[in-house]
Amino acid sequence: GDLRVTIHAVASRMVDDAVPLFVVGNSLGANLITKYLGEEGRAGTLPPNVAGGISLGNPLQIHSHNMHFPWAELLGMGVKKMILMHWRAFRGATSLDHRAAIRKALLSRTIGQLDCALAPHMIRNNPEYPFEVRVGYEDGEAYWDDASSHKYVQFVSVPLLKVTAQDDFLVYNSSMRKMSHCLENPNVLVVRTKCGGHLGWQEAPPDTGNAFGFGTSWADMATT
Repeated sequence: GDLRVTIHAVASRMVDDAVPLFVVGNSLGANLITKYLGEEGRAGTLPPNVAGGISLGNPLQIHSHNMHFPWAELLGMGVKKMILMHWRAFRGATSLDHRAAIRKALLSRTIGQLDCALAPHMIRNNPEYPFEVRVGYEDGEAYWDDASSHKYVQFVSVPLLKVTAQDDFLVYNSSMRKMSHCLENPNVLVVRTKCGGHLGWQEAPPDTGNAFGFGTSWADMATT
């Protein structure tokens, strides 16, 4: 929903429809933009400015229970950190069910357990036009199925570059299992690199930064 509103707002402010707008996503963001392009392509509602997209490190299929130690635990900790950072908003929940779900999520050990706890309370959009807002999934399985982008790749109507690294420990296997969906669409170009890890192509060149390896990111180097 947020992505759709943002893209439509940016496109509506462009004076000329001929000015191209490209969407780029990393990891789960890559899954999100792929799903968006597929939904809009199927409905025929993609803004004319949107000329293409780049999907970097897209898992294609999301299923948090398939993640193993330590990544399942680390990603779960990351989401719990975000909940605590916005605790003032969560604390204002008046529904007892919602409060219980938040408590259960904070006590979850893995990202899969956390997803299952929060799925019935998630705000989402219907994938069919007019993409109306809905609340809640039946369970974590329903959430993961709806969130996965592989079912929508066939409907992408603009050029989409999908880049995956062979040594990406997070998404490579998942991405390969659903790669046929990408290869069936002539608008999708798939690039598989030998190395790069999970989004490692965006690192700065080795001669930049300090002795500890911290410096300007590749994205900043390319755009500023």
